[in-house]
Amino acid sequence: MEFFEKLKALSYRARQAIALHSVFTLAETIGGIFFSLYLWRLTNSLQLIALYQFFFWLALMLGFVLIGYGFKNKGMSQLFRIGFWLQFVFYGLIVILGEKSVDWLVLLGLLGGLGNAFYWAGHEVMVFSGTSDKTREMFYGVLMSGESIARIAGPALAAGLIWLGVKLQGEEFFGYYLLFAAMALLFLSAELVIKKTKDVTFERFSLIGVFKLYQRKAWRWNLWRSFVDGLMISRYFVWSVLAYLILESEVWLGTMMSVVGALGIVSNVLIGHWFKPKLRGKLNSLGVVLLVIAGIAYPLLLNPAGLAADQILGELIGAPLFTFAWLAWFYVAVETDYEGKKRQFEYYAGHEIWQGVGRMISIGGFWLLAGQLEQINLARWWFGGLSLLFIIQWWLVKQVRASLVKAGYKEE
Repeated sequence: MEFFEKLKALSYRARQAIALHSVFTLAETIGGIFFSLYLWRLTNSLQLIALYQFFFWLALMLGFVLIGYGFKNKGMSQLFRIGFWLQFVFYGLIVILGEKSVDWLVLLGLLGGLGNAFYWAGHEVMVFSGTSDKTREMFYGVLMSGESIARIAGPALAAGLIWLGVKLQGEEFFGYYLLFAAMALLFLSAELVIKKTKDVTFERFSLIGVFKLYQRKAWRWNLWRSFVDGLMISRYFVWSVLAYLILESEVWLGTMMSVVGALGIVSNVLIGHWFKPKLRGKLNSLGVVLLVIAGIAYPLLLNPAGLAADQILGELIGAPLFTFAWLAWFYVAVETDYEGKKRQFEYYAGHEIWQGVGRMISIGGFWLLAGQLEQINLARWWFGGLSLLFIIQWWLVKQVRASLVKAGYKEE
């Protein structure tokens, strides 16, 4: 009964955020993993994937600044609408350009990153206004279960369409174009969800305000955590290529991701239900141990057993245990500022700027090394090495919590 009472306690705005995020995750699963895989199949070059990723994350970071100045006191439904239209154009361009997409990676990266910036800006404001400290673990449990549902449908759809494309046309990449066309149509249909959005807004933004927030001790540690998290971003496109090399088939990759998504529906809701504020510290520590073990085993073994360890220990158990806690403390750091509601977007932009700097360094470093070293060995060492940064993130999250407790926050 307690479980269902927690579900009912989620606000209408929180449920809307979950619905929109599930649509977005469905496309992100395909766009993030299968677009990188598409580029790998076209070029066999991790360096070109890194080039696309660099401009994607640069646009996302700068997009938050643009949104901060341009959308104060305006409804968040506008942000979702613009973001989804940009995603529609992004996928439409890939279909139109075909194999010539590799000549337009800078433009595609900027377009995709800007579309993501508009989505995430609207999402973060909705989450802050639609949840409270007591409901956030349950909210994120349901949200990540929604992600898991999308991660069942997305990879299964990707694998099916890629297989169908080969059967219909006999061309290696026709199935990818069917897939990207389906994503363009998905973002058009998302308008039906956006129309029902209860608008909310943010009131204040300036870059001076963003940098002044560094003076708050709890937020200072949060910013350094964001920077370290940004350094880890290149793990994700490396993961997709390594997984493809292990399974040797888009169909098997899609099937594996769908199975993990199905298991994640259960694991995320249960962890969200069991997660209590007073247990955040212990569960966050357990999560980081599992993430580090999984992150080292995967590239070291580079076989199905290593991939299984990565998905079970890391994706299904370690990630929610680690993530639920730091996200809760992230929003508490905003709420404990007496002007937090007014200044919330300065907090979000600060997070994206610090994370963005880390991303630029990470992807830029990989891009430089990929031109000098054997790509697959570099990818294995890179993935395993960056996985150790979870330990630094864990230590920084502990400092955030200690600063909040010192300032009077009580975990009940």
